[in-house]
Amino acid sequence: MNITNSLARSTLAIAMTLFSVVPVLAVRHQVGDFVYDCNYISGQLSATLLYYFGQQTEVSIPESVDYEGKTYTLYYIGDEFSRPFLDNAYVEVVHLPKQAVSIGNEAFSNCQHLQSITFGLNLERIGDYAFYHCPRLNQVRMYYALTDIGNYAFAECESLTAITLGRGVTRLGDGVFDKSPLQSLTVSGRTLATWSGSLSYEPTFYNSCSLKVPIGMLAAYQASDTWSQFENIIEIAEAGDINFDGSTDITDVNMLINVILGRITIDIETGDIDSNGQIDIADVNLLINMMIGKVN
Repeated sequence: MNITNSLARSTLAIAMTLFSVVPVLAVRHQVGDFVYDCNYISGQLSATLLYYFGQQTEVSIPESVDYEGKTYTLYYIGDEFSRPFLDNAYVEVVHLPKQAVSIGNEAFSNCQHLQSITFGLNLERIGDYAFYHCPRLNQVRMYYALTDIGNYAFAECESLTAITLGRGVTRLGDGVFDKSPLQSLTVSGRTLATWSGSLSYEPTFYNSCSLKVPIGMLAAYQASDTWSQFENIIEIAEAGDINFDGSTDITDVNMLINVILGRITIDIETGDIDSNGQIDIADVNLLINMMIGKVN
């Protein structure tokens, strides 16, 4: 056997194996006001939004970006080194792409005019300081895939008086609402989220902010070492429980359809499952997906 040729073949085989598992280096690509990293990881074409240079007041971040004949799905808003909207002086309303799974650290920090942010159905994580010191932020729409909210993510949001956590949230970061004037915090899930430190270090936070929990969960929250710090804990029907019977099932779907057909009326807060300000067929679809387990 030719040892040299054998060694060469072995080296080539190892190199090919490594190439198949090691991600291809990201390619930076700009389209309009957006700058992306386009990457190929584990057989998937994915994009990360790195920077936004526009001056629009309402921004809809694209679902994907095309580069050299290939389409890269936008999964990440910012990464370890980039903060796409940090210190942006113009944006007021932001719509995230449906497939985005992560908002990076400080991605929207210190956006002085940001008022509203709409997350996609697949968002799983909000990074540390993601919306830190956004003084006009007053509307945050969360969906059910979200599990993790980082340290000080919504701290010093001076206009944020109420927020509803999606039912999938399991971890809240230290100081997540520090110096934000929350009057109402609604938790949708039946698994108590954990946190270290404190949700806020304002001395009156746990007295002035009401905690709203799903029907049947009052005792669990009152017995928790952390959640029991809230002075006022109230039970409410969870998202999707249209008829307030303590469960989400086909009767809720039928009731919601009757609302859309105009046969009955309910409070918009009860039927607006996707938190878009109206009751429509999208709420029915989301409710069905909740029932069959496609969303948490």
